[in-house]
Amino acid sequence: MEIIPSLHLQDGKIVSWYKGKENAQKKIFYKEPLHMARFFEREGAEKIQIIDLNGSLSGELGHSKLIKLICGSIDAEVQLGGGIRTMESLEKAFELGVARVILGVSSIEILKQALEKYGPGKIIFGLKGRHDIVDTDMTLEGETPEVTELAKQVQKVGVKQLIYKDLETEGALYHPNFDITEKIIYETGGSLEVYSSGGIVDEYDLKLLRDAGAYGAIIGRALIEGKLSLRRLVSAK
Repeated sequence: MEIIPSLHLQDGKIVSWYKGKENAQKKIFYKEPLHMARFFEREGAEKIQIIDLNGSLSGELGHSKLIKLICGSIDAEVQLGGGIRTMESLEKAFELGVARVILGVSSIEILKQALEKYGPGKIIFGLKGRHDIVDTDMTLEGETPEVTELAKQVQKVGVKQLIYKDLETEGALYHPNFDITEKIIYETGGSLEVYSSGGIVDEYDLKLLRDAGAYGAIIGRALIEGKLSLRRLVSAK
């Protein structure tokens, strides 16, 4: 199972939102993003995820210079999400040096075109949910879609890699949503590479995700705070 460390950037700092929201429980880590990316690489990371939260809020990448600097300073591949909602911004993201781009529900109108142009190896679909409901204002036939229903929809378009982020556990250090992760894998026939994001706090979480069929795990706060050792996880995978 792949282990991918994640850095969420806001106003140039590494942060951890609590349950998908910017609230009083948000944590700010006083560590330089470039130094953390280099640290993750030294610990054995072959991929590093960066989420541009300013981009998520504004619809435009807010850390382009920093992301380009990180991509040019490490050998590990960088996958980027946040604020990429047009083909023009998608092209700019790749010009920064990232290996893969995460497109979410707000980018679903360009998803098919992006897959056709760059291929399913470079485009990841990011699906955020609360319990079994997608966190979005978008509707399918007048209703907010269920997580598994949307996963099946994007699978038909050609998505091969999907990140499921459970917003009820994100930044809470209170275990992933194993049931929904397993349900996505089952409902899509096990043909998607499904990554679990949110709530991972110990090695037993990873065992349960592996048993459920998860292709990988994306970990932020637990690695940054030293609750999990990336070197140990990478050597044991």
